[in-house]
Amino acid sequence: MHKKRVVIVGGGFAGVRAALDLARHIYDLKIIIIDKQGFHSYPSDYYKLILRGTHRKGHLSPAKFSLLFSSVTISLAEIFEGQKNVELVRDEVTGIDAAFQAVRTASGKTIIYDWLILAAGSVTNFYGIPGLRERAFELKTTADALNIRNAIDEIFSRRAKHENIMIVVGGGGFSGCEVVSELAMCVKNLAKIHGHPMKNISILVIEAARSLLSNTHPWVRAKAKKRLQDLGVEAILSDPVIDVKDGVIELKSGKTIHYDVFIWTAGVKACPLAEKISGLNLGKGSCIVVNKYLQINLDPVIFAVGDVAFCEAFERKPLPMTAQTAISQGQYVAYIIKRILHGRNIFVYHPYKSKFIIPLGGHYALADLGWVRFEGFFAWALKRLVALKYFFSILPFHKALKLWWKGVKF
Repeated sequence: MHKKRVVIVGGGFAGVRAALDLARHIYDLKIIIIDKQGFHSYPSDYYKLILRGTHRKGHLSPAKFSLLFSSVTISLAEIFEGQKNVELVRDEVTGIDAAFQAVRTASGKTIIYDWLILAAGSVTNFYGIPGLRERAFELKTTADALNIRNAIDEIFSRRAKHENIMIVVGGGGFSGCEVVSELAMCVKNLAKIHGHPMKNISILVIEAARSLLSNTHPWVRAKAKKRLQDLGVEAILSDPVIDVKDGVIELKSGKTIHYDVFIWTAGVKACPLAEKISGLNLGKGSCIVVNKYLQINLDPVIFAVGDVAFCEAFERKPLPMTAQTAISQGQYVAYIIKRILHGRNIFVYHPYKSKFIIPLGGHYALADLGWVRFEGFFAWALKRLVALKYFFSILPFHKALKLWWKGVKF
């Protein structure tokens, strides 16, 4: 029996979820996952890589580095171990030929599909700000987190005790607040290690909107503001970055900020693949516009899910680029393909309103579950349980528990 081929571009939340659901159809489908990295990441814990796990000399020991890195990355081969109808291709998709239902890769391969799922994720958006891409650190990959870690450790190592250190985070959204909170907690440890007085260390977050976490409930915004203040973080609001030079950030108001390390978390856009495919309808952030079935305009057998998709939902606003959204869309597309495979009617995609838990340094978090909001250790503990639930959904019990425990330890 000829198996239909489903090609999935990207091994993130949406791609992995769709592949796992479709892999159950072992006699009907062949699933091909194309991913240039070969591993699945858990970005919700990237902030831990920045300064967690240092030993008394301030550097990350090899053993702790291995544990810390493996707590946020999982080999795709490990996730799909034993799945005989799943093929992993470590490569990068460079184009799509919708007429021949084929994708082209950087290595020169042409891979034919019956259905194609674009789940290639997002990249950092620098918004064309001069000097920003060249001088600021991103936080989109594990390598980015380790680059930030090395830069901060280097500053502490070579600065005299009487010299000032300024660490700046651009963006007061979820990622920015997580990172700046973690920095505030961990820099205190580095200051002790290097004998650097805390009075000479400044941590600043710059946000273009009028408040931190501007799209959240007022209770969340107020609690986040107080938490950062308690951690000693200064915030500059309603003042966008317009230029970045060596050691100097220029703001729209005319104010200048001298920095030692600048971390940019203020925006993302769809991966470059979306802009390379001619004829695609693109929306905000170069995301691929999809219909109510998450299909793209070129061909109904092509779906876009996760960060790469522009999907309008409540109040005609695009869905947020979150893990929840990506997983939900991955599940939906897998379900739709299975129904089409068996000649059944399909139903439109109904998104869920996002709930979230945001860690803000140490064992403290803010939780907004819609019907209830709370803060502190219990919110942080719930965040870890959410991670455990996710790991159980993609790995065998013992592997999921082991991975989760690594995250708890750090």
